[in-house]
This record gives sequence, C-alpha cells and structure tokens, in this order.
Amino acid sequence: MLLNNLFEYKDGKLYWKVRKANCVQIGQEAGGKVTHGYMGVRFDGKTFLAHRVIWEMFNGAIPDGLQIDHINEVKDDNRIENLQLVTAKQNQQRRSNSRGYSYCKAINKVRPYMAYKGTNYKLYNLGYYGTPCGAYMANRMFFINR
Repeated sequence: MLLNNLFEYKDGKLYWKVRKANCVQIGQEAGGKVTHGYMGVRFDGKTFLAHRVIWEMFNGAIPDGLQIDHINEVKDDNRIENLQLVTAKQNQQRRSNSRGYSYCKAINKVRPYMAYKGTNYKLYNLGYYGTPCGAYMANRMFFINR
C-alpha cells in the first residue's frame, strides 16, 4: 500500500487517512515516540520510523547505503524541510561533540563568531557570523550546502 494512501502529512506529523484498527480514527495523529526520541508509526504489523516514512512520501524510496538526518538534530522534528539524505559517514560526522564555532573578536569585531567544520581530515572555515546561533547553523548546514 502506498504511504500517501495511509497517511496525510502536515507540519512534520502524520495523520491517518484510513482506519487500520478500531482504536484509530481518520484524521487522528499517527504514531508516537518509539526509541531514542524518534517518532514511529505502526502498520502492517511493523513499526516504522516516522522521518523515514515522511521522506519516502515526498521523495520515494531511500537508496541503499543512505540515511535520513534531522538537520537541527531534534529527533522528533520531522518537517520535510528538516530532513536530509546523507551517508552513514556524514551522519556520524554531524553528530560530533564540537559546537562548530569559536569566538574570535580580535579578528572580526562585527562578526566575532567563526564557524568551521572538520571532515575527511580537513578543516573548513565557513565564515564569520554576528551571533553564536548563526555560526552554529552554518556548521549544521555544511552537508546541505556541499
């Protein structure tokens, strides 16, 4: 059965289009928290991660060897604009403990936060930002912009 026939997507959440059980109402939010903070939905006797279901509703099957990553690292934020297709290596690199920026007012007084990303044994300077938030987001968007 096609996922678009089962679910309606709205603002990062899935809603039932059909009654799969007596306890399910059409229009009711589907699923809930399953493991490690991820959202999941259950149908056809199996539990599926909601972010994977949403990706496939919009983009088709996930190619072998690729994963779906939450750009803002919030595991239950399944808005399609917050999901990206990455390799396992890229996904691991995004999970680094580094905050991805440093404060260096001596270099740039107007934009004192330098964003950077280290990957494949290289360090990339991503620019200077006026706020820590701007530098952090530049770091987190690194793989999208590549």
